[in-house]
Amino acid sequence: MWTVVFPKKLYDDLNKFLFSTKYENGCFLLANSYKVADKPVILITEIIKPDNDSWDHSGEHSLEPSSSFINKCVVIADSKDLSPIFVHTHPHSLHPAGFSLIDEKSNKRMFANLSQILPEKHLGSFVFSRHGMCGVIFNEGKIQDVSKIKTSGKILDSYAGVGFSGKTDVVDVKFDRQVRVLGEANQKKIQEMTITLVGSGGTGSPLAVQLARMGIKKLRIIDKDVIDITNLPRIYGAKDTDIGKSKANVLKKHIECFSKTKVEAIQADIVKDDVVLQIIDSDVIFSCTDNLTSRSILNDISIQYFIPLIDIGCRIHKNKSGAIDQAVMKVQVVTTDTACLWCNGTLDGKLIMQESLSDGEKKNLAKEGYYENIDKQPSIISMTTMAASMGVNKFLNLLGISGTEYESQTQIELKDEFMISSSPQIKDNCICQKRRGLADRRKVAV
Repeated sequence: MWTVVFPKKLYDDLNKFLFSTKYENGCFLLANSYKVADKPVILITEIIKPDNDSWDHSGEHSLEPSSSFINKCVVIADSKDLSPIFVHTHPHSLHPAGFSLIDEKSNKRMFANLSQILPEKHLGSFVFSRHGMCGVIFNEGKIQDVSKIKTSGKILDSYAGVGFSGKTDVVDVKFDRQVRVLGEANQKKIQEMTITLVGSGGTGSPLAVQLARMGIKKLRIIDKDVIDITNLPRIYGAKDTDIGKSKANVLKKHIECFSKTKVEAIQADIVKDDVVLQIIDSDVIFSCTDNLTSRSILNDISIQYFIPLIDIGCRIHKNKSGAIDQAVMKVQVVTTDTACLWCNGTLDGKLIMQESLSDGEKKNLAKEGYYENIDKQPSIISMTTMAASMGVNKFLNLLGISGTEYESQTQIELKDEFMISSSPQIKDNCICQKRRGLADRRKVAV
């Protein structure tokens, strides 16, 4: 069964266009696809809207695209190496939320014809009604159903395709106070989510604990490091006897003491180890890493697979006399509708290159004033926990509890006691514009 993922703005634009008339309406979508754990996913990347000559027939109960419109869309799909999907509506409130017998015959005819032209591509047909969406994908000579529809953007949402159960577990009474904030529907969403957390240190450990206590279904923790004695004051659940043990495994053991959340601990370096396939089934990714190289990889995964990324940073700057100049915590959410970490300058190519140098090369650059060593930076649990909480609040923004117009970036400076919230602009020339929705077509690497 297929999952279809729409960028939220594209999905809203599509619905507005489709139901702008009382007659049946339609268009073509362009899409990419990939598989995660043998579960196929379609990523919608573009809408091709019709013009005045796009229909041979259009009425309240029927719609027939012209050969020229179909050919135009097929040519565009082929030139961009994407899959074409035909979409039409059943606009009347009494229309079924599913394919009619005529639709099913049309689908078979269309798939038979287009598969001759685009033999290596998945083909699709969706019908939108006032009651939901029904979809099928033509794959390897078979028509297969769409079982789940997701929208990914500043607001995350998902629902079952027509004919599939969208049942979720009953909300446990222990979440009563939380439900009074989030609502029962959002609590049920949380209970069905898989979240990946990269980095389980000062910010990652309190973040993981908070998410588990909120009832997340599955939490994947990725960290290459082991616990040393200087980690103990900030890592939740860590004890003296845990020194030398995997950070991810120690945090997993701690969470399992109080939560039913399924925790998967992976001791790996996302810069050196290929863990992309272990991440792309996530509903949300949290970046709690201490270097820009790993941030750039997570940024690419977010962009290419339409998975929201919440990046959390915490830094204390001290002057030569040892006094604190700045104590900064920053959180940014990267989605299909917001700026990426390259757009707002968080990622810097020069600094990423320096991170790849040997220790000797870094020392030489540091002596010359061209490199700032970030190892063993000053840190304190009050700040790292606060930064983690900021990240959780951005996650709640994704659920829509604050509406759709929240700012994608928040920064707090503790020393001078000010907060800045903003939404950095997506840069037209940023690499994110070329990589959105590429999925497996581009290997994620530095």
